[in-house]
Amino acid sequence: MAANPVPVVETRSAERGTEQPAPPAGEKGTPAVPRGLPLFIRLFLFILLCALPPLVGLGWSMRDTNKDALQELVRHLHRSIVGGVQGTVRRELARVEQDLKRISHILFEPGLGDDATRYALAGSRVAALDGIDFFTLYAPNGQSVTTVKAEEVPDPQIASRLEPALLDALRASNGQLVFESVRANRQGAPVLEVFYPIVRDGTVRAILGTQVKLGELCDELGGLGEKFLGSRENVFVVDHERRLVLHADQARVAAHEDLSRHGIFAALSGNASFRTHIAAIPDFQLDGLEMIGALETIPERGWAVIVQQPRAVAYASLSKMHWSILEALAVAALVALVAGLLGARLLTWPIRDLMAATRALAERTFRGVGERVTRRGDELGALGRAFDSMALTLEAKEREVVAQTQVRAALSRYLSPDVVDLVVSNPDQLRLGGERREVTILFADVVGFTRLSESQPPETIVALLNELFTFATEIIQRRGGIIDKFIGDCVMAVWGSPQSHPDDALRAVQAAEDLRRWLDVGNRRWRARWGIEIQLAIGIHTGPAVAGNVGSEKRMEYTVIGDTVNVAARIESMAQPGQILVSEATRERIGDSGVELVPAGERQLHGRTAATRIFEVPL
Repeated sequence: MAANPVPVVETRSAERGTEQPAPPAGEKGTPAVPRGLPLFIRLFLFILLCALPPLVGLGWSMRDTNKDALQELVRHLHRSIVGGVQGTVRRELARVEQDLKRISHILFEPGLGDDATRYALAGSRVAALDGIDFFTLYAPNGQSVTTVKAEEVPDPQIASRLEPALLDALRASNGQLVFESVRANRQGAPVLEVFYPIVRDGTVRAILGTQVKLGELCDELGGLGEKFLGSRENVFVVDHERRLVLHADQARVAAHEDLSRHGIFAALSGNASFRTHIAAIPDFQLDGLEMIGALETIPERGWAVIVQQPRAVAYASLSKMHWSILEALAVAALVALVAGLLGARLLTWPIRDLMAATRALAERTFRGVGERVTRRGDELGALGRAFDSMALTLEAKEREVVAQTQVRAALSRYLSPDVVDLVVSNPDQLRLGGERREVTILFADVVGFTRLSESQPPETIVALLNELFTFATEIIQRRGGIIDKFIGDCVMAVWGSPQSHPDDALRAVQAAEDLRRWLDVGNRRWRARWGIEIQLAIGIHTGPAVAGNVGSEKRMEYTVIGDTVNVAARIESMAQPGQILVSEATRERIGDSGVELVPAGERQLHGRTAATRIFEVPL
């Protein structure tokens, strides 16, 4: 409908083009023709007036837009680096805590032999670890009992008796790691003193002390600073006393350097505590330089991650960009001048043939559109040939757009976005109907969701589920699975379809472990925000299923159907809060992969006559 007025205007112009020229001035009864600027000059000036102001305005707009975009990019980069360092530090400390927990199991779990045997087993465990070389076992009163280390490790410098203040902190830690301070070991390398209380029946039975090597973390931070911020010195971590914990210069870390006078802390309002969540991107001064940086705390540790960069370095491209825009404006003005001259000249030639060519193009006559013009031998002939080339390109682009529209229309039938990449890369891989495949199904359900829904506002429940599902999706996709669907407060994930891997069962179990580990972090956030926490019950089963498209011609869903799905759901329904149950079929597919599975007996599943052997993934 919007194209209808165009032919009317063109027709009127054509009609004006057929009018007879006015009689020469001076003839009897004929008015004199007014003299003025030639049409060529008027068209040339008109084109310049239309082109130059928008170009100038566009240039200044680009200047401001690019400046804002660059500033936002720098801040986003700093935030991303801070987040990456936070994740790395938290993972390393969580790994150390898990290592000490396993050592405590070796030392105190029944059935592992006498003390000498337990110490030997614990020593073998320590020798296999990367982050720690030894541990010292303390009695509940803080007196050193023994030190277990790898053979090649020299005798460590460790206290023979713990201070009363440290013992009080360990008793109040509720079984969590307690960090003392950063110091240098005998080799001069920075280490972090860590103590772990071994709690049994609510009482501290013993204490494990060790020193976490910080060299690799320091090098990793230095690499981030050098790669993204131009200097290894620009990423570091401090404790609540503003002393260095992690830095590329390990000597400064070993000296536990005091950075309380650093400019970024002066930019924070008040004497902020790192035990609360703080995120800031301030501008500050450091040694006379204008700096931009980012700070975000790790509240559970009382640490803060800091990145910094001189503003002159961060925005070095801004000045160059300004000159580039000015040069582009000058070139654009020159191009507009030349285009004005050429355009005015071309437009002064007979308009009718050009209108015929443009009308044909408007009618989408893509082939032969320039035939009315190309038979000429002047500039209009060249323009006509250009029209022909443009018509061929438009025809090809139209076919491409149609093909893309068809693909997108097909994709819109799928509810799950996880198979989109596969469909785009190989549309024939997902056929109508289904195919029989071996798949591994994971169900993860929020325990006690009905009671939680009754006690909390719906806005809180929605926010909690959104955050839970977001991280669950990231974990499952990182382990190679796809989200089949969200069923209320339950997640159903699939491994083995539409693409399969030899270790799909192992990936599913690892994803379940990741979910359980991440839930500890999520619960800390939710307790701080809403005063609530949740637990997941997880069930996993492997077996045959039909994977394919289910639905109608207008709306389809890629999913898996079969008894395997029902078994996985029933195994999940038997799991206790925080428990991961795995079927015998999944255990057989995992084999000797290093995943520890504990027999949980035979269970009678609802609707099945034969009992099913179940295994548990221990904490």
